[in-house]
Amino acid sequence: MKDRRSSEVKVVIISGATSGIGKALAERYRADGYTVCNLSRSCETEGDNYKCDVTDEEKVTATVDEIAAKYGRIDVVINNAGSGISGALELVPMERVRQVMDVSYYGSLYLTRACLKHMKAGGRLVFMSSICGLTPTPFHSIYCSAKAAVLMLGEALRMELSQTGITSVTICPGEIRTNFTANKYVDAQTNEKYGNRVATAIKKGESRESKRMSVDKAADKIYKKIVKGRKAMYIIGGKYKFLNFLRRIMPTTAYLNMANKVLSGKEVEGTAQ
Repeated sequence: MKDRRSSEVKVVIISGATSGIGKALAERYRADGYTVCNLSRSCETEGDNYKCDVTDEEKVTATVDEIAAKYGRIDVVINNAGSGISGALELVPMERVRQVMDVSYYGSLYLTRACLKHMKAGGRLVFMSSICGLTPTPFHSIYCSAKAAVLMLGEALRMELSQTGITSVTICPGEIRTNFTANKYVDAQTNEKYGNRVATAIKKGESRESKRMSVDKAADKIYKKIVKGRKAMYIIGGKYKFLNFLRRIMPTTAYLNMANKVLSGKEVEGTAQ
């Protein structure tokens, strides 16, 4: 039976709204009168919280169908669930690599596919990528790749859906103070190839924790962009916009040399191109 509010209240589905940015965005949508449905594998199944692992395609589809049947509409979808990882590519266990891709990329893919059949003109798809999806960092190659895939998914769908009235926007936040860093998988293994560079890169990342943007400040910026913004992609954080600017104007190898030296103390071999 459909909820009586289905024709009056807009419905937003957020993956991973139990904590961090997802939770903060959920609070802002509720304050604006939306019905917020949280999909999370760690939440209790009550009210509009749905215990759902976004890496399980069948479960995602069934949960979305349940929400659509209850409310008669899906207006906004925020692909927020993600998984962090750092370490040398060749030494990180493959099951960890797959987990990151499953949550960040396939989770976004499954949720988007399930929701699109219930969305109409005026609908909004939001993909939470990262500045790491735009510019690489050493010993975060897996995470950067996953977020780059999410970025491309969001931008390609913007084109695919251009005649439907459904819009797609991708958000690329910089570093934000959430429990994401504490929960990410950190693998400090090394060998003769890398020496202490793995540990140095990880330590440098952790040392910036206190300088990161607060969740509330980031959520305010993100909410404004996804509700009123017209662009396909937004970077959250002025210094990250500048970093992306450098990435775009500098020769690729020169930029990689600079960034690598700052983040792990070693230049990349090669000729600028």
